[in-house]
Amino acid sequence: MSVTTVTQILNKMSVISVDCSVWSGSRRLKQEDLTLGQGGQLPPDDVVSLGSKKLCDRGVLKPFLRLREQACRICSREGVRFLGGYAVADSLVDDISSELDQVQADFQQQKQEFLAQYDQHIQEWVSAHPDFADAIRRAVPDVQNVSQRFGFDYTVYKVTEAPRPDTLNHQVNQLGNTLRDEISRDAQALFDQTFSGKQKVSRKAIRPILKLRDKLHSLSFVDQGIAPVVQRLDAGLKQIPKQGSLEGEALTQLMERVLLLCSAEQMQRCAEGLATITEPVKMQDSDQTVNSGNTPEATQEKTQEVLVEERAEERVQENSVPTQPVVNPAEEVPAAATFYF
Repeated sequence: MSVTTVTQILNKMSVISVDCSVWSGSRRLKQEDLTLGQGGQLPPDDVVSLGSKKLCDRGVLKPFLRLREQACRICSREGVRFLGGYAVADSLVDDISSELDQVQADFQQQKQEFLAQYDQHIQEWVSAHPDFADAIRRAVPDVQNVSQRFGFDYTVYKVTEAPRPDTLNHQVNQLGNTLRDEISRDAQALFDQTFSGKQKVSRKAIRPILKLRDKLHSLSFVDQGIAPVVQRLDAGLKQIPKQGSLEGEALTQLMERVLLLCSAEQMQRCAEGLATITEPVKMQDSDQTVNSGNTPEATQEKTQEVLVEERAEERVQENSVPTQPVVNPAEEVPAAATFYF
């Protein structure tokens, strides 16, 4: 990739870095803490483990961890991992920042509620483990100290070339490969959870595909091989009937597009014009026949109709039934986080 191309890519993107710190709820285990309890009992696992002793129920810290994961999902939904943060299109920075501002506000509110009940949390933990109450009390930090252990912030910045840009150019050159790897990971999880072994799926199955499609579209400037994949997805999405569950040929066409996204190599082959997945068979809507002679402009217009309709339906569903995105803990790359002992 030429220096000019690298500069063009950097000019179209920003980097968002999330920094989230959460108190661990524990302190380092000391020798005097290993005193046997009544009846010669060793401290139970929920009090002592791996060189540390827990000072409160870890359950009260879960809201902070969920907010950290939420911030990661917001950034990874639109961005690709880059230089310890997420590279996102400049056009999306304001929307992403607004969502992160809300997460930050929720984090601060949760922090204030936790600190207000801090003494109660500690006392409940001591009462639950009376044999080791002294060891727990000796290690409990004051509330001001704990307050400093919680923090949430994020930074948005632009990246420019340095006098010696070789290493930066290499990182920029890898953005396309990183994007394909992230998409293939998410698509494989989607296929296994939603499509594998199914003969019929609801229209909700389209929504996560649209999210992957939008991520590819917004970041298509990082690699010229991304746009052909988006075009292939759009060509398939415009074939989907506007109403009803998906089965038969419609489900087959949709699964083929998901399988395309499941393989970084297949996406690369698509960009090179060597994809083995065949073009979809023209299908019929409930009230009209799709014209096999559609122009690229008509294809794009039809695809946009599908996107708008599905997103409108999704907003209605989200307003009526709270949902939480599926996260694969083994694959999720956390934001920068600090745990204090």
